[in-house]
Amino acid sequence: MVVECRGAQCQRLDPPPGPNLRSPPTHSKGYVGSDTYGKLTAVLRDMPDTVVLLDEFEKAHPEVHKNFLTAWNDGFVTEASDGRQISTTGAIFVLTTNAATDTLSELSGRYASRPEELRRASVQALREAGFAPEVLSRIDRIFVFRPLEGLDIARVGALEIEEMIRGYGLEIAEGGIDVAVLHELVRRQQKLGSVGSSRDLVRAIEDTVADSLIAARQRKLTKVRLIVRGDAIAAEPAT
Repeated sequence: MVVECRGAQCQRLDPPPGPNLRSPPTHSKGYVGSDTYGKLTAVLRDMPDTVVLLDEFEKAHPEVHKNFLTAWNDGFVTEASDGRQISTTGAIFVLTTNAATDTLSELSGRYASRPEELRRASVQALREAGFAPEVLSRIDRIFVFRPLEGLDIARVGALEIEEMIRGYGLEIAEGGIDVAVLHELVRRQQKLGSVGSSRDLVRAIEDTVADSLIAARQRKLTKVRLIVRGDAIAAEPAT
């Protein structure tokens, strides 16, 4: 919604789990002596009003969290390859997390009509989940979403699957996701509970279909279908 309202581009980054202290956060910049910009700095240079999505931020090392403070406090990030300071003042940073999901869901119900109390309680819950106070102090708004259930899981999972398939240079044929695949997504989500995101579920599916997707690409196919075959999910050419 933010991207649509601003008419901006959205850049999605998956912060690394390790501290990676000798290089900038999320592999976002080049390195000294490089003649190319990194992922984050290149986007901010070319589209300074972009929306930067830091997905599943809790999985990043705490030092990676703190490395973003320069962008938020000082209003720039430094490109390591040439030392240029790239402004971040026009960008919006959106962080997602599955940390403290159950606690936050309970708090959102308890303080539904008291937003200031909800914010204070949410900040405390995230702090107890491992977020540094200095990082939390730079977050302007916290939005708590209810856990996905039933058809919601299927809809979001289908969108994630389509994105994953496009990453292999392929498209899902119309009606090409077997209903049994979506049922499997719902079943796995119910088993994982609130700790499992739709992306976690799709990653598990990708592990089972990656070889067949690569084979389809090598055969110069353009569209595939996902089906359940026995106990596994498989990709097959669309007819």
